[in-house]
Amino acid sequence: MTAVEWLTAQLAPLVGQSWAVLVVYLALSAATIGFVLAAAPGLVWGMRKVMGHVQHRTGPYRVGPFGLLQPVADGIKLVSKEDIVPAGVDEFSWKLAVYVLPVPVFIVFLFIPWHPGFVVSNVATGIVLLLAVAAISPVGEVLAGWGSNNKYSVLGGLRAAAMDVAYEVPLVLAAASVVILTGSMEMQAIVEAQQGVWFFLVQPIGLFIFLIAGLAKIGVAPVDLAEAESEFVAGFHTEYSGMRFGLLFLTLFANIILISLLTSILFLGGWQAPLGLFDGVWWLLAKTVVIAVFLLTTWFTLPRVRVDQFMNLGWKLLFPLALVNMVIAGVLAKGGIV
Repeated sequence: MTAVEWLTAQLAPLVGQSWAVLVVYLALSAATIGFVLAAAPGLVWGMRKVMGHVQHRTGPYRVGPFGLLQPVADGIKLVSKEDIVPAGVDEFSWKLAVYVLPVPVFIVFLFIPWHPGFVVSNVATGIVLLLAVAAISPVGEVLAGWGSNNKYSVLGGLRAAAMDVAYEVPLVLAAASVVILTGSMEMQAIVEAQQGVWFFLVQPIGLFIFLIAGLAKIGVAPVDLAEAESEFVAGFHTEYSGMRFGLLFLTLFANIILISLLTSILFLGGWQAPLGLFDGVWWLLAKTVVIAVFLLTTWFTLPRVRVDQFMNLGWKLLFPLALVNMVIAGVLAKGGIV
């Protein structure tokens, strides 16, 4: 029995089956979104600390102990800033983009299995549905760029969408290789299939492809080509201010958490413990933190690549490599090696 089923069974005698299902799903959805809203500011603090150490600086330290209240100060600053609507923007698409970008990211967290039996929505096509919802982001990027009535924002939005499309393909193919090994698209089944061996040991190429494509999905250096300050100032979100900018910034960090979680689930055994230790959600969170720190360190270490170089990498190297990796996964699954 999953956590959702258990909670529904406890509540059904009090309010009825239909209301129990509705209340449980709303409560768990709110809890999941609350986790993202709490974790993203924490990652902002972590980002600044990692950036500081990489650049031989202290990082935030004035606001609260160890600078822990810096995200709170940032939030207060963004809320108090004037919400400016530039002249000439297409208000419908410009305002709509602020919701089209973050909402899909929050939705996909509902498919994340945190612990055996504890997932808000464990649908049979979990990984496919998750990646399909996450793939909506190029629409928001183009809307933000086009609606801004700014040529640099338009170019930034088109670059972001082009990168998303180019790297969504190898990202999905890397995940498909895991599905081939597992024989199931359920997120929980993927974790449980790694009971004997974590998939990064038999799918190192898939892990490499997934991390590179994940970096492109996030859009941070060395692949922040949609935001390249020397060219576009801030890309598709140049014309946003106040909490509209805050929501777009929050989406970036939510994407870092999402890619780190997915990497942990698909290749690092999810909640499973190494060396025969006790399994638990803390292992999933610990692996996620390690991957997030790796992504942040990459962000502040490597120089930006040219857009043509990165697009060539996606279509001419990662895409065919992902196809080869799928064949390898099929051979391993057919041979009963995994």
